Amino acid sequence: MSVMMPDDDWPPAPVASPTPWNSLWDFSLTVYAAPDVAEACLRAQDQHGLDVNLILWAAWLGANGHRLTSAELAAAASASDAWRREVVQPLRAVRRRLKSGPPPAPNANSAALREQVQAAELEAERQQQQMLQAFPPRQRLEATPELALAANIALLLPAGNRRAVTEALHAAIFNP
Repeated sequence: MSVMMPDDDWPPAPVASPTPWNSLWDFSLTVYAAPDVAEACLRAQDQHGLDVNLILWAAWLGANGHRLTSAELAAAASASDAWRREVVQPLRAVRRRLKSGPPPAPNANSAALREQVQAAELEAERQQQQMLQAFPPRQRLEATPELALAANIALLLPAGNRRAVTEALHAAIFNP
């Protein structure tokens, strides 16, 4: 199966490969904190129902030169889907709801509770990433990291909506 590459000028000119990331979690914490990455990933999550952890996993593999196949993506998504639906998403929903209500929220007590829920959500996401890190069972280094990143994001996002995510991730990984 062929992977559709992003249109226009992707990938950008090659740059020195980043240091290999051994831990998906460490990669995610660093990259997600970079300018525009969180906003682009959350928009993809909210507008397209994508899993930010799956986006970061695909980017992590791409940064290490692994170009995903559809089967690898499906296997990883399937393995972590129940955890995401039954644990991560409910925690996220509670955290978001506590921001504006129901009464007595928002208040100082509900803000403290919201912080505890946010910590639990973050831990649940870390555990999901531990599951994802096991996929694929054997990584292949068959593409430049820039091409692998673009191809992996292309597997996840519709053509008209991948540029912001790809650009933000590319900048965070290759031009920190």
